[in-house]
Amino acid sequence: MNNKGFLYWCIIIFVTVLFLGCKVHEKENIKIKVKVKPRSTKFIVNKLIKNEFTFNTIAAKASVSLTDTTDKKTSFKTHLRIQKDSAIWMSITPLLGIEAARVLITKDSVKVMNRTKSEYFLGDFDYINKLFGTDLDYQMLEALLIANSLDFEMNDKIRSSVDRKGDRYYLSTEKKRKVRKEIKKEKEKIKEESQTLWLDPLTFKIHELLLSSLHSEKTLRGTYSNFKELEEQLVPYQMNFLLKSQKTLKIDVNYTKFTTGKALTFSFKIPSKYVQIEQ
Repeated sequence: MNNKGFLYWCIIIFVTVLFLGCKVHEKENIKIKVKVKPRSTKFIVNKLIKNEFTFNTIAAKASVSLTDTTDKKTSFKTHLRIQKDSAIWMSITPLLGIEAARVLITKDSVKVMNRTKSEYFLGDFDYINKLFGTDLDYQMLEALLIANSLDFEMNDKIRSSVDRKGDRYYLSTEKKRKVRKEIKKEKEKIKEESQTLWLDPLTFKIHELLLSSLHSEKTLRGTYSNFKELEEQLVPYQMNFLLKSQKTLKIDVNYTKFTTGKALTFSFKIPSKYVQIEQ
């Protein structure tokens, strides 16, 4: 076989391998071919948990844009600080660079200072969820910001498969979560929710998720991309969320800086002249 014939068959073999059932994985703009093999649900869940992002503190900067049902778009920059299982703090600045708002979220409280109007809000997730028609809590919000899953429990019904259309692993769970119905009644009710995840077959990181209530039309869809390595862990620098409930809201987040392990402060001092917003 002459050199031209040899080169021809090399090209044919290369193209065949390139397009036969493999997926391109992006990691810092490096493309790696991965064939998606069927795996047991236990294997996929264990890989997901093993590769979840772990931290004590996070300090990050991000560009954020919000688009509502009327296509009105609001863009701003934010400094984000997280103390694991404890607090989420945000300082929000418009393009002029002067702080317009400050937010402090804990497991049982939501605090907001609006510096542009000299007012503040003190409340909890119950009020926020009622206002926006959502069903979030602290753990869910913290997980969404770093592309982690909601906690799996022994009574969760978990299904898995290979999503051939997207060449990813698919996990679906039905969760039963206890939440307060009303403080005055001091009772708990069980809320059924579903969590659907699409995982990268190489890193087992979440690339897409869908959270929904089984008895309503509330949904939250999120996609994660532009993963970068930080201390041998992967962080999604781009996140896109679509919230559908009483209102529709699109949220786009792009991290411009992301660090972990620093000692952080979560200052939230309300000036005496500020007026409280009534719930």
